[in-house]
Amino acid sequence: MDEVVRRKVSRVPWRLAVTAAAVTAAATAWSATVGTGDVLPRVYLAVLAVVALPLLARHAPTAFTRVCLLAGMVLLWVSLIGAAFGLGPVVAAALLLLAASVADRDNPPTGCSVALAAALPPVFFLLAFLFAY
Repeated sequence: MDEVVRRKVSRVPWRLAVTAAAVTAAATAWSATVGTGDVLPRVYLAVLAVVALPLLARHAPTAFTRVCLLAGMVLLWVSLIGAAFGLGPVVAAALLLLAASVADRDNPPTGCSVALAAALPPVFFLLAFLFAY
């Protein structure tokens, strides 16, 4: 029986994802302290959880690429919608995660992954907006 070969994510994408997590942690801490107070603390925790998802896929490069792509798109939408509430700096983390998703030459995102990452966040926010009112 063959052994399973464990591969790690390349250095550059991994460092971009860690930097995105650090930027998001700093931005959410800043937003929580000087924000307008309109955002619930659960929103900050959800944003931190979304940016931490790629860090869980250290030994699965393909999953890391897909999660970075999806999390980057979600954070991009969160930063656009939440800019009025102090979540604007999260756009830097979103761009870092999107860069991390394409930084690995061995595991580029597929067309289906890109289409899904582009379509899911707007649909999610549209459904959340419709059900909120």
